[in-house]
Amino acid sequence: MSSSETLTQKWLRQNIAAYNDGNRVFADADATLSLYPTLRPKTEVYSSVTCLERALTVRSSLPLAYDDGRTQLLLCVHGLLPIDYRQASYHIPIAIWITRQYPREPPLTFVVPTSDMLVKPSKHIHVSGLCRIEYVLNWEKKYEGRLCHFAVALI
Repeated sequence: MSSSETLTQKWLRQNIAAYNDGNRVFADADATLSLYPTLRPKTEVYSSVTCLERALTVRSSLPLAYDDGRTQLLLCVHGLLPIDYRQASYHIPIAIWITRQYPREPPLTFVVPTSDMLVKPSKHIHVSGLCRIEYVLNWEKKYEGRLCHFAVALI
């Protein structure tokens, strides 16, 4: 750890010890946070049950990691992702969960609506907020994908 690291970088290094490829998780999370200053890291217990509760326990045909009820303390990059849509700018609240097997497994990304928002289900977004864009669907074919490229692919 160099003395020129920011507090966020130091925090990241301390909180990725359980990851199989901690150096990669650090590099990708740090690049994403640099690219999108509206995003922040946190650690939180992830479970599909928690995510589905946000969607009023709606079940889906989309596969969810830990759909068996397992829970795990994961790194989550969350906040507002700026997008332009139909000549207007929006800030979409998202949560990107980095699985322990990252980068062999893609991150799990959810639109996290505020109390005055609804998730509009579409081809790539489930009512639970789970995002399954092409970048994620093709992740297994070539897992050199990067978290910051993933965030760009969302917008």
